[in-house]
Amino acid sequence: MLTHLTLINFALADNLAIDIDQGFNVLTGETGAGKSLLLDALSACLGDRTDTNYVRYGAEKADVTAIFNYQHESAEAKWLQAHEMEDDTGEIHLRRVIFATGRSKAWINGRPSSLSELKELGRLLVQLYSQHSQQQLLEPPYPKHWLDRYSNFQKTAQDVRDAYAVWQKNIRQHQAALDAQATRLQRIETLELQLEELEDVVQIHYKDIEQEFDRLSHHEHIMQDCGYSLNVLDESEQNISQEISSIIRRLESHAGRSEQLSEIYNSLLNAQSELEDATANLRQFIDRQSFDPERMEQLNSQLEVFHRLARKYRTQPEELKTEYERWQQELEKLHQLEDPETLAEQVEISHQIFLERAEHLDQIRREAAIPLAKQLTEQVKPLALPEAYFEFKFEPLEQVSSEGLSSIQLLFTANKGIPAQPLARVASGGELSRIALVMQVMNAEKTESEVLVFDEIDVGISGGTAEIVGRLLAGLAKHVQILCITHQAQVAAQSDQHLLVKKLQTDPASSTIVELEEDQRILELARMTGGVEISETTLQHAKQLRQLKFQNSH
Repeated sequence: MLTHLTLINFALADNLAIDIDQGFNVLTGETGAGKSLLLDALSACLGDRTDTNYVRYGAEKADVTAIFNYQHESAEAKWLQAHEMEDDTGEIHLRRVIFATGRSKAWINGRPSSLSELKELGRLLVQLYSQHSQQQLLEPPYPKHWLDRYSNFQKTAQDVRDAYAVWQKNIRQHQAALDAQATRLQRIETLELQLEELEDVVQIHYKDIEQEFDRLSHHEHIMQDCGYSLNVLDESEQNISQEISSIIRRLESHAGRSEQLSEIYNSLLNAQSELEDATANLRQFIDRQSFDPERMEQLNSQLEVFHRLARKYRTQPEELKTEYERWQQELEKLHQLEDPETLAEQVEISHQIFLERAEHLDQIRREAAIPLAKQLTEQVKPLALPEAYFEFKFEPLEQVSSEGLSSIQLLFTANKGIPAQPLARVASGGELSRIALVMQVMNAEKTESEVLVFDEIDVGISGGTAEIVGRLLAGLAKHVQILCITHQAQVAAQSDQHLLVKKLQTDPASSTIVELEEDQRILELARMTGGVEISETTLQHAKQLRQLKFQNSH
């Protein structure tokens, strides 16, 4: 659960630290006091988008920390372990710093983290329900998703979506095979002819024969230049080898007299050695050379074949081998392609698997829909809707989809004797807000999150209806921790902890959040009931609301 929040230079908060209790916690305050302060700070710690408006005027940055405790076998504990962020204290510290420049940084248990990591962990810790949630009821997929979530059908529904995806993939592959069948055999024949034509050529390395042909073409010139070079190096009367030997002998006697002369002497010794090696290699090269006209003619023929095929296939001679290998791979793939008949069998098999899963999902949805609609009816009736009635309407889809075999509508009527019709068509705004509230509370009973946040979801209700909403939330808070921003005294009176947001007349303006003692709670409930002027009547009414809380808890 959430145990502590610290806000430094966050929006209207200068330096604010607040402890949060287990159970049902409400946050109230006058309009403009900043009731969303705590919720915005918590959302920032959970990875939501932020902007520079969160940085207090005149400050360089806003700094927010949220502390949660958790059970060692919980989903969040496993997440921390997987990301190597465990803490021996059994706490989770989420910190977010927002800079006036627009940048932000995040930490989980002191370790720098990404916003995606904050969001992943945040979804395990906190579930948020807002006053805008009633709009979801008007979206066509909502009844089906709500039914699946409440009845724990999400995995079964995902299995249906997966089976549908496999079926559609097989359909596409089968159609592709049908489209390709006409050209497949023709392409195989073409590739086989091309590969046969290149089979002998690609055994020869083009660069090697090109170089050999060039050498034979210039044989006479090469031998003349090599002979001249060997003569100058080693065979003439005053050759380079003799001259360098004479220089070395002259410098040898002086090498010990100068460090620089010694280096020159050693360099000349190395040069002499290199010249001797080069001379030996040159003599060996000359001895091995011979001109072979037949070989030259053979090379010329091979090169002509390379150039002819390169022109034919519009590539470079040295790239023919690469083309050959590419054609081989294409031919192998064409041979490996399954025929349309085999793929048609796979389409039928995957279709049957999808139908079996979809029919099972449709059946369990229909079975769960009747008691769920009855439960929803009973939960809504106390909220000033005594004749409320709900039912789920299943209609077969003209074309099945990844969501199943049927469309699902939630039908509603608020009046006895009037047939139920689609909720979006007949429910008023006030009725929608009450229905949304009950559906959210029912969903919350199934959530794995230990912290539920309700942001002004009681808008549009009042009086006895608000009191019943308060009881609903108080009952839910026996199992999970609840934070609720509310304008309704009847809801706030049912809470275990009452936090008041107060605007302070500082410069610049600031807000603070204080925990109210029992006497202070009575005054705040009276203000919420009667306005700024608190009379004895509103005080008595506030006390009665608190007494109802204690009566309901026993």
